Amino acid sequence: MNITELLTSLASGTNAIIRSVASNLNLTASQAFSLLLIPFDGISMSNLAYKLGLDNSTLTRNIQKLEKLHLVKRQADNYDKRVQRVVLTKDGSSLVVLLERHLEEQNHAILDHIDLDTQEHLLTVLEQLSWALDCSREKV
Repeated sequence: MNITELLTSLASGTNAIIRSVASNLNLTASQAFSLLLIPFDGISMSNLAYKLGLDNSTLTRNIQKLEKLHLVKRQADNYDKRVQRVVLTKDGSSLVVLLERHLEEQNHAILDHIDLDTQEHLLTVLEQLSWALDCSREKV
């Protein structure tokens, strides 16, 4: 397999896991991705749209659905009142903890199939890959 095939396979497998975990919690995969990418202090709508690879209008519709579920709220940024930030509500934070716990269980099940020597290097390689992906997206 070449790197494109491997990355496609990895993305597909990861998406399937997140889709399954999200479904068990009555969320869509898109909702789960959004919730997982919102840090404790919130994130600007435009930054979240960029991270998710969505246009702003699509993200706005997705956030409106999460607001109706009382999982997030929007508020003006402390420094620039024109900027809308998305923050997790108490219910949203609790759900993210649950999502992360279920995903961590899946990660442990996956790592059971990988030898210990490889596991030791996996975190470093994944961090480098994530960084490289971010760098390549900035150039586009």
